[in-house]
This record gives sequence, structure tokens and C-alpha cells, in this order.
Amino acid sequence: MRDNPEIPMQSKSILICLVGLPAAGKSTLCSALMARSTKSYIPDYICYDQYITPVNHREDPSAWSKARQAVNQMISSLVQEKHMSFTNRVLLLDDNFYYRGMRKEIYHIAQRYGCVFGQIVFPISRELSISTNALRGESMVTSDTIQRMSSCIEFPSEAWEKHVLVLDKIDHFDESTLERRLSQVTEFVEKLTEEAVEVNPQDAAEMKERERLKTSQDPIQQCSIIARKIISQRIQEDKVLQQNIPYKFYGDAKSLLLDRLTNENGKMLQGKSYEELECIVGEQFDALIRKLSDS
Repeated sequence: MRDNPEIPMQSKSILICLVGLPAAGKSTLCSALMARSTKSYIPDYICYDQYITPVNHREDPSAWSKARQAVNQMISSLVQEKHMSFTNRVLLLDDNFYYRGMRKEIYHIAQRYGCVFGQIVFPISRELSISTNALRGESMVTSDTIQRMSSCIEFPSEAWEKHVLVLDKIDHFDESTLERRLSQVTEFVEKLTEEAVEVNPQDAAEMKERERLKTSQDPIQQCSIIARKIISQRIQEDKVLQQNIPYKFYGDAKSLLLDRLTNENGKMLQGKSYEELECIVGEQFDALIRKLSDS
């Protein structure tokens, strides 16, 4: 029991990843939510596109991952700065977050500072994403990029992804759609402000292992462990989707990936952070899976 009920309880910071293809309505909803006043929490908003400029991946393959890490470090600093206030703060993170590993980085920040972690999924068809995105002008994403994201997006399904709101899928945008989504999100955030912060032993062990891997001097060893984790996630997803894909298929893809990384990209991997290696392995593994599936 609290000694003095007049002193407010310490607040919780809440980190929410917005998951979905480009033009799914993530930024529009954030802007509308920021404009609404509420007594139970203070919303903050970070749009990754404001900090990550388009890069030529062939000229500098690591530029994109470095830019993402800079944004994540900014998020970490912001949470650390504001977490000790006496008002619940909700940080909306506007990105596609199509790889689970991208969201796991935010989850680790939440765990580090005792925050509640949540996700909001914005369902949209690939066709509507492409057609709506085409109206953006200079800020539009290429259709090829949307096609690639759509084919490899990893929706929340892991045990640590327990606070998830999946918005209704829509076939067009209008004011009623926005109001309905605002109502859903407001209710979801209100529930998160009541959640207790939990750190279970498995999470703590995973964070400890992650920190150990970050200090490993052998990037190929790190890539092998990352690939093994990706395969484990894929097998679990295959079970949910009732897809009977043999383990040997993934094993062959892993062997090809490590051979390629060793022979072609060995020098490029030196000095990369663990998070950068996760992005490199994730992208190249997906490319190999698509290639093997087509052959």
C-alpha cells in the first residue's frame, strides 16, 4: 500500500509499433490521435521517414540499417529521459516494421526501461497500398518495394508480442474509417496504460544472450545464430498457417546464405553491429527463400 495517496504513482512509458505496408493510414491516424486531448496519457510521435532518407543500397548497403539504429538510439534516449515523469507517455512509432526483428529491437528498449510494449497492425491489400501510395508524389515508395514488403511481412505471432491490436481491413479511406480506427486505438491505448510491466525469466535470458552476441568478434558466427532464430520463427509460422515446409529447405537456404556471406561479404560484415547483421541476414535470407521457392 502507498504511504501517501496524495503522491501520484510513477508513470509507465508505452512503446507502440505501427505495423503495415506504405499508405495504410499509419501517419494519418497518428496525426489525428496527437490532436486529441486526453487526461490519462501524453502521446508522442516519431516517424522513421523523417530521419531515414532514401539510400542507394548498392553503393552503401549498411546506410539504411545505420540510419535505423540512429533512430532507435534516439527512441531509447527519449524513453530514458521521460520515463521518470508522473504522467503516462505513449510513444507511437510510425514505420512499416515488416520484419519481426525490427520490432524486437523496440521490444528490447521497452524491456530495458520497464515500459509496456504494444503493436497496432494496419491491414491493407497490396493493390490498395500501391494505388494510394502513388498519390503521394515525391514521397511515394516504389511499387517493387511494396511488392517485396507484402511478400515477406511478418505479422505478430510470438509470445512476446502479446499486446496487439489488428485494425479492421478496409477497401477505401474516408472520415468514418478514420473515426472508427481512432476509437479502436484509443481503447487499446487506455488498456495498455493499465497493464503491469512484466519481465519474465525467458526475456531476461534472451536479453543477456543478445548482449553477449553483440560482443562476439566473429560476424559469421553471429549471422549463423541469427539465421537459426529466423528459421525457428518461420517453422512456428508454418505451423500456424498449416504449411508443410520441410526443415531441410530452410537448412539448405541457411547453408547457401552463410557461404555467400563468407565468400562475398566477409569484409563488409566486419565492424557491423548485431542489429545491422540482423537486417542483412533477414533481407538476404528472404531473397534466398524466394529464389529457392521459384526454382
